[in-house]
Amino acid sequence: MTDAGTRFRHWIDSPVDLASPPRRVVVRGWCYARTGAVDAVRARCGWRIHPGHYGLGRQDVHDAFPEPGAERSGFEIAVRLPALATTCELQARCEDGAWHTFAELPFAAPPAEGLRDALRRARFWRLAWTGDPRAWDLVPADEQEYLVSRMTCRDWLTIARFEQHPPRPLAPVRLPSPRAPAARLPAFAIVTPSFNQAAFLRQAVDSVLSQPGVRVSYAIQDGGSTDGSADILRELAARPPAAPDARLAHWESAPDEGQADAILRGFAHLQGGPEDVMAYLNSDDRYVPGAFAHVAGFFARHPEVDVVYGHRILIDESDREIGRWITPRRRCDDLRIFDMVPQETLFWRRRIWDRVGGIDRSLHFALDWDLLQRFEQAGARFARLPRFLGMFRWHGGQKTRTAMERSGVPEMERLRERAMGRPVPDEEFRSKMRHVQFDSALVNALLKIGLRV
Repeated sequence: MTDAGTRFRHWIDSPVDLASPPRRVVVRGWCYARTGAVDAVRARCGWRIHPGHYGLGRQDVHDAFPEPGAERSGFEIAVRLPALATTCELQARCEDGAWHTFAELPFAAPPAEGLRDALRRARFWRLAWTGDPRAWDLVPADEQEYLVSRMTCRDWLTIARFEQHPPRPLAPVRLPSPRAPAARLPAFAIVTPSFNQAAFLRQAVDSVLSQPGVRVSYAIQDGGSTDGSADILRELAARPPAAPDARLAHWESAPDEGQADAILRGFAHLQGGPEDVMAYLNSDDRYVPGAFAHVAGFFARHPEVDVVYGHRILIDESDREIGRWITPRRRCDDLRIFDMVPQETLFWRRRIWDRVGGIDRSLHFALDWDLLQRFEQAGARFARLPRFLGMFRWHGGQKTRTAMERSGVPEMERLRERAMGRPVPDEEFRSKMRHVQFDSALVNALLKIGLRV
């Protein structure tokens, strides 16, 4: 082991109070090597090793120390302290593969835990693994934070993390084929709203028109792009679709009033019956091959279901995988407070669309969440499919953070208050968010061993 000396720059943000710590703490801070690179951190408390999560963005550190490694030097480590006072060594792994101590935290003895605590935790884990939402009520706020951090450090957490690992080639996704005869499968009406996304438009269109085994009518509503999108659409319209039952029924490139207006214009050109399926796909996203047939088969077997959705794959500008978004179980989600449904995996029957009156044309950011809330209020039956159905592209050309703060956040706050009938306090929001993140992480852990829930 090597003392920090001149090898590392580091800082511990929390915990601040080492004299009266809880039994379970989250250590957060930043660390990077002045020469070479750090690729992992951990905490060593006596004989117990606690793996950490390293590489969190720290622009503030880079601003103060504009050196290699500073910008992504953030870390967090979920630590369970022993019953007695202990010195916790924080260690970084460098290019030589060895672990080097960069800080020592002298923790006092935490409060003792008794049988009641042990029984409470046993009941919590029993309920949590089965997706029972009552589990979260058994956990105080500081322990909720520890649990989510523990999932992060185990690399199980996926919700609200868009760059989970370095880019890697996409692995094939295999979806079960529908068991219902083709004649019983519903038809699909799909719309793509687009504006200046020529770089990704072709992949989006191909992912729709190459879906086998189902009837697909497709409309593309471009908002008058100036980047060559219209030329791409003209070319695509002139060639036959890859799937024999898919057709590009309509496309146009003309100014519109935004995404919601483009979606409504597109659907106006597509017909269908009340049992048929509708969806929209943004022009920088993609569907997984076979997604339509899988969704159609589920709808055919479950005529009572109105809305389905699934997991998403996160991709970069070069179609490489950078993560996976695992949706929490329905019982642990709450559409009144936030929207965890990946839009590119969302499909619904025309009957529920007609019942609620479609998308709200006045919205620009939260239009799909508003639609889901109104589906739920209209009595729609939802089904979450534990399969990857779509790919969300994370890139620099998306709606900007400034625009999100100006329009998106106020829209979301209005929807949240409308659904709850009151403002939602920050702590309640954070607790609900930690809950869906934690359940998603458990679902991911089960998926890693081949169990789909």
